[in-house]
Amino acid sequence: MIPPIVVGAAVVALLWGQRTVRALLAERRFRRRFPARADGIVIGAETRMYEGTENRAILLLHGYNDSPYSVDAVARELHRAGWTVHVPLLPGHGRSLEAFASWTSEEMLAAVRTEYAALRARNRTVVVGGLSMGGALACWLGAEADPDGVVLYSPMLFVPRTMEVAVSTARLWSLLTRYLSGRRGGSIVDPDAQERMIAYGSSSRASLEQLERISTHVLPRLGFVHAPVLVLQSEDDNRLPHDQSVRAIARIGSSDKTVVWTRGAGHVITVDRGWPEVAQSTIEWLDARFPASATLPPTVPAE
Repeated sequence: MIPPIVVGAAVVALLWGQRTVRALLAERRFRRRFPARADGIVIGAETRMYEGTENRAILLLHGYNDSPYSVDAVARELHRAGWTVHVPLLPGHGRSLEAFASWTSEEMLAAVRTEYAALRARNRTVVVGGLSMGGALACWLGAEADPDGVVLYSPMLFVPRTMEVAVSTARLWSLLTRYLSGRRGGSIVDPDAQERMIAYGSSSRASLEQLERISTHVLPRLGFVHAPVLVLQSEDDNRLPHDQSVRAIARIGSSDKTVVWTRGAGHVITVDRGWPEVAQSTIEWLDARFPASATLPPTVPAE
């Protein structure tokens, strides 16, 4: 008779082995679908910098599980309207699955602070904006750096109920799988836009815990955001429950707060159906508060 401890050890070894194999297969599939440059950054996921001419700049931050591609179309429209738009690739993102599993919230915050400081040093007007997790980071900057404005697309300003469950059970499911697959579809309704998206489609225990940390700690900071704020979000958002979003947005301290609820798109409204209207609404809101003539550098008198 085989001792129970031997049987138990064999079962553990088998489960750990299949966990490792599944992870290696997932990593291989990702590399095959999203080939990378020599520096490890996925082709198409690179940092964007669109230089404007009017001394107005916006730092636009992408979301969790994606890359600058997710806000690139909106960034290009803002640039056509005269704005300098910087969309940095955030730590851990736009690279391999292994890299995505190892970033920290401290690295993320340090990166966005550095990017903001660089834009502020060169521009009179600086707005921060972001999608989902990027929206939470934009609010964090809004509370501590006092930018001229804040633009939020489907901002993750709280921990959604589904994330609470995933994080609270992470010690269990992470024993069986290194990467927890996300719900396919819904975040982007348009199938063509969904196919073009550069995203992992899965999370690791560590990455989910870091995302939860950002969302948890930004919530008490919302009251310190005093710059003008624009929020655009779909009423059909599959990631952020409407009631939780409404309560979180209400905590933003700005006296100049515009909230626009759209229909027909999922969570990623910057690429989904209706994104041109999202971009146009952003431009109109920005131009009403920061017109180009008011942000041009002063004219130097001729001698």
